[in-house]
Amino acid sequence: MRHMIVAELIEQLKQVDPALRVVTPGFDESDLDDIGSIALIKVAFHDEIPQSHCGRHVESENGCLAIRI
Repeated sequence: MRHMIVAELIEQLKQVDPALRVVTPGFDESDLDDIGSIALIKVAFHDEIPQSHCGRHVESENGCLAIRI
């Protein structure tokens, strides 16, 4: 699976109506929630774990910088 970087996200967002609302998958990813904030966090990425409805990456003081939306 390919992972998006911030520059790609910005370019994609430039193509849509700026008045649209932004959402993120809910807890079980079956519905959608509103975006309340964007945060710079550190994440321990575990790409080797198969993707499922649960997250496979965790916030960690020793992780890499990432944007949480």
